[in-house]
Amino acid sequence: QAREGEGVNELLWWLDLLVGVGIFTLLAVSLNLINGHAGMFHLGHHGFWALGAYAATIVTLQLHGSVPGPLVYLASMGAAMAAALAGGMLIGIPCLRLRGDYLAIATLGFGEIVWRGIATVNAQAIQVPRVLMDVNVRTKFSFRWLTLGIVAALCALAIWGIRNFIRSRHGRRLLAVAQDETAAGLLGINPTRPKVLAFAIGSALAGLAGAVSVHFFGTVAPQDFKFMPMVKMFLMIVLGGMGSLSGSVVGAFLVVGTERALQRTGGWIYDWWTVEFPLLLALLIIFRPQGIVGRRELVDFFRRRRTA
Repeated sequence: QAREGEGVNELLWWLDLLVGVGIFTLLAVSLNLINGHAGMFHLGHHGFWALGAYAATIVTLQLHGSVPGPLVYLASMGAAMAAALAGGMLIGIPCLRLRGDYLAIATLGFGEIVWRGIATVNAQAIQVPRVLMDVNVRTKFSFRWLTLGIVAALCALAIWGIRNFIRSRHGRRLLAVAQDETAAGLLGINPTRPKVLAFAIGSALAGLAGAVSVHFFGTVAPQDFKFMPMVKMFLMIVLGGMGSLSGSVVGAFLVVGTERALQRTGGWIYDWWTVEFPLLLALLIIFRPQGIVGRRELVDFFRRRRTA
């Protein structure tokens, strides 16, 4: 029985890890669209994540018990994306004329204002009912497998959608603006429109990640959206490669996997992880700014290996 209990806990740990990786993959690919493909310096993604999480919480609490669970789940995801999109437009339209450090400071201020404003209204954790199924000893595996399937499908759709967007006319304009905004303007491209569009897509996906996270963990608190998760997101896209969707997935696996492994091991190494991750980020920017994958995609790499 002891061995069976250890096996059950091991499987639960891996399922929780994969769901966490999926949630942060949504955050990383959406942040990479803004920072990597659009060439902006955005440090307020945790604010969009918070807006989505709390919008999903409000809708879930209002509809729970009167509407079927799957419809509540879908409605909360739609509300989360809408709230994050509204926040993206609120900060994006006036601030995207800024560049570099000024844009980073403005977006960082937005992210901090969001979670601190929520904490001012209600600093306590809110319990969010599980609307897809009751989670107990018998259903804990089914709930995790179901959530993992949903997260995997959402990640696949997000990556597919961003990839198609980058290859579209609007995406090519965005890449042109990111490479040289002055030259793009001389070619008749309005630099603001593709930036706002990228910001809108990225913020909406971050809100979607917020909805999935509150439904999985069953609780939400303002402290979940402090600046440290933003550091982890930025580390993911730098570690994997700015401008690479595959790199975002690789970075999410490495960062979330490392954090969960350190948490499981315990000791002084995990106690100092809030120092170790920013230090690793600084070292990566200095010595390996292109990341593991660079701007390439793993699919393109394997295609070259086959044709070689």
